[in-house]
Order: sequence, then structure tokens, then C-alpha cells
Amino acid sequence: MTTIIYVIIKYITVAGTFSKAFFEHLTCRVYRILIEDGRYLVPTEMCGHIEHEFIRKKGVIFGLCFFPFLYSLIIGLIFTGIGSMNLFYLGEFYFGDSNVPNFLNFAYLWLGISFLTNLFPQIEDALTLKELIYNKETNFLTKVLASPIFAILYCGAYLERYGITFITSIVFAFLMPKFFAAVLPSML
Repeated sequence: MTTIIYVIIKYITVAGTFSKAFFEHLTCRVYRILIEDGRYLVPTEMCGHIEHEFIRKKGVIFGLCFFPFLYSLIIGLIFTGIGSMNLFYLGEFYFGDSNVPNFLNFAYLWLGISFLTNLFPQIEDALTLKELIYNKETNFLTKVLASPIFAILYCGAYLERYGITFITSIVFAFLMPKFFAAVLPSML
């Protein structure tokens, strides 16, 4: 049942799903990781992810988990900011005084939610990252410095697996104008 919900959400947010898989594919190429299955929209738990060889190096698995996350986060924040500010703060649902919906603002919002829904790595990659960073061979300073980023990636991987990131992305899009208004008082 969770796989069905997961795949449905991945297809609803197809722009973010496809771009996340593309960023993973690109990162695999940069790190010279062998790709076993390069299909992006497979209707399984691999939807939006790239199946690759097992990684045994800390820096490589960290890069594979972090860089696609970072790219999707930046693009998602930009599109969500544009769409949510125009729709929920400025109220630009229509073009001027006409009854024609402003589809561009809705498209920006959908793109932003799509990117923010598909931020996190695959659960297996997050578990591999945990295994390689939190072992006896890794020094204490590395463990401490990596812990905030690891916690976000690890928890997010589980949230994405059960479709919760879709809900959190929608809530974030509604709250983003309020956050901007609180941080930037000149917007009031």
C-alpha cells in the first residue's frame, strides 16, 4: 500500500521526481559510480531514484545523498517562493480584472512543491551513509559535523518513502508568505 501511495505522489510531482533522478544520475557520473538501472520513472520504490552499485566510500555516499538534495532544495525554494508569494500574499489568482486564472503562478507553485517533495535520498543510500559515517573508524569531529545534515537526510528519506513530504511541502508553501512577512517586515 505504501508503494502505491509513493508512486502516485511521485507521478503527481513528476517534475521534481524527474529532476531529482537526473541530479542523482549526474552525481553518479561525477563520482564515477556504476549505474545499474537508469530509468527515472519506474513504478516501484525506485521511482525518482537511480539504482547504482553499492558505495563503500564516505565522501562518495555523502555527495550522492547531499548534492541532489541541495540542488532540489534551492530550485524548490525559488519556485515555491514565487508561486506562494504571488498567490497567497498578493492574491494574484487572475490576470488583472478578468476571470482568466493566472496559470503561471499555479505552475510555479506546483513546480516548487514538486521539487520540495522530492528532496531526499533513497532509504538504502541514507542507511549506507549512516553505516559509513557512524562506525568506529570515523573520527569524532567528522561524526559531530555530519550529524545535522545526516539527520535531515535520514529522516527525510523515511518521510518521503511514506509520502509525508508531499504534505509538508504543501503546508510549507502556504506558510512561506507568513515566514517572509515575519522575517522581512517591510513586506507588510
